[in-house]
Amino acid sequence: MASRVEEGPVYGAVTRWQTEIRTKSATKKGLDIPEILELILARMDMRTLLTSAQRVCHDWAKLISKSPSIQKALFFTPIKNSKWGVEERILNPLLKETFPSFFPAWDRTKHYEFNFSDLTMTKDATTMAQFVRKDASWRKMLVQQPPASDVGLFHIRHGKGGDSARSSSIPAAKETQEFGNDGLRMERLFELLLFSHQVQFLAYTKARVYWSTEEPILFNESSRNQNINDRFYRILSKFGLLLYTREVKQCCKKPSPPSAAELVRKEIIAAYEEHDLDVNSKKKDIEESKVEVSR
Repeated sequence: MASRVEEGPVYGAVTRWQTEIRTKSATKKGLDIPEILELILARMDMRTLLTSAQRVCHDWAKLISKSPSIQKALFFTPIKNSKWGVEERILNPLLKETFPSFFPAWDRTKHYEFNFSDLTMTKDATTMAQFVRKDASWRKMLVQQPPASDVGLFHIRHGKGGDSARSSSIPAAKETQEFGNDGLRMERLFELLLFSHQVQFLAYTKARVYWSTEEPILFNESSRNQNINDRFYRILSKFGLLLYTREVKQCCKKPSPPSAAELVRKEIIAAYEEHDLDVNSKKKDIEESKVEVSR
């Protein structure tokens, strides 16, 4: 039979407090074991891992930056094809959220074109400054796992005589041409779209990013030449990621005010220059890195 002391409210409160202490102690001991902490952190969402989790303490920040499994989950370290299966491709979910028009979405029409206006970075001047920093984490992130090695480029020029197409590719980074592939990082893709001279926001131009993971893909941009449409599919299949651009040849180009999309792009370029990023060097690197792709 329980004593009056054991039945009293004070005794119950003390018992609950002791239980909580033991639970907290066990939790702390578990978090003090790196292997257990690593498993817990690996289940967190990417945004938390990149921000608040690293501010908890130095040990957490060090573990996140050094753990191979966490770095792969954050799309900083490449995963080999053999680990997930050659056919499986996972797009970076955080980049999809931050750069929505660069990535496929099921609710878009087949004629959807990318632009810079819907990017998180264009929200205000403070956000823009944070994004264009040289050490911004998004720059180092792989766009997908396993990583892409090159970006295909497909350009159609429409004129009175018909359509002509030109295909090329650009490596993940200039260094990969000499030291082997490390995978396509978001910085490379973003700056390709930002600085390529074939990406224009004019009434007679078009630009869109296609992914092989985006299905079904309906491409019929050359109504006069089915061979060009077939060639598009071959290039997309080869690289898995393709920047498509199109222009209609103008007999006499009349000057017109820049579009809203072009003004946003100029704002981003101006922010690059304000943060001492060499815009001319980046433009030159993009154009000189292009490699022609045979038919």
